[in-house]
Amino acid sequence: MIAITLTLALILFAGCSSRTSPIEARYVPAGDLLDIVKDFQRLAKEDTYRFPIPKDVTGVNIMKATLVRLEDYEKKNRGKFIDIVQFNKALCLERLREYDQAASYYRKVAETEGRLGTEAAKNAEIIDFFLRILDKPLAAEDPFQYIAGLDEKVAAWNELIKKHQGTPYEYLARVEEERVDRAKVAFVEANRYRLKEGNQLTILGYSQLVTKHRQSKNIHRYLIDFGDFYALLAKEYAAQYDPEGLVFDLKAVDQFAKSALRLYTEVVQTDGIVEKIEAQGKIEALRGLLEKMTRLNR
Repeated sequence: MIAITLTLALILFAGCSSRTSPIEARYVPAGDLLDIVKDFQRLAKEDTYRFPIPKDVTGVNIMKATLVRLEDYEKKNRGKFIDIVQFNKALCLERLREYDQAASYYRKVAETEGRLGTEAAKNAEIIDFFLRILDKPLAAEDPFQYIAGLDEKVAAWNELIKKHQGTPYEYLARVEEERVDRAKVAFVEANRYRLKEGNQLTILGYSQLVTKHRQSKNIHRYLIDFGDFYALLAKEYAAQYDPEGLVFDLKAVDQFAKSALRLYTEVVQTDGIVEKIEAQGKIEALRGLLEKMTRLNR
């Protein structure tokens, strides 16, 4: 990143040092490029595991916006600062998890004799590791083999997290590890009737997810999803056993409902998040369901 900024700064300095020539206008495109990448380079270092991708001054995803601006710059300035443009494109794409395209741009920059070649080659090698993990096939015949394959991917991402600690690649690896962990829970939940004690395994999976990824930007989403599962169990119990019958156990429904309410309430108590309104609505709906079950059971 520093190398890019220094390169642009040197170009601008060279343009400003000769004030007698009207040809100085030829350095304006470099200034435009500097305007494009200066804020992007700073924001691109943000922890995308803990925080959403930053927005630019217009409120647009900075990675998407920068890609558009770089492409516009390329059209207007054919052949200028190709390595800098392609390197920053690669940065945008890898932050957007478009690893194939990012690796392609890095390799192009690595083939040049520019100052960014070495760094681009190093980044391309890291992205190749990402792609190997992502592209590793999973066994589809047996659910336990499928889960074991997901566990192997988690272990591989964890190795990359340790290897690249303190760099943006640590954050990207954490994002990928988190996605696999969420996929594991979703798979168990979808197949809970095929698994022995599937409901308990799903609850365990959600518990591990919200514990492990407590620092994630998605934690409130996970808390709501976990609460939704408890609410589903309450509804399923009420559908299986007639609330007005003798077999119906209100305590079972109440236990599921209280677990869901506890998770929803944790979200509601957090200010400044969009999930707060959703969680509040779910609390009211669940309280209404519990009140209805209580009245029918009397």
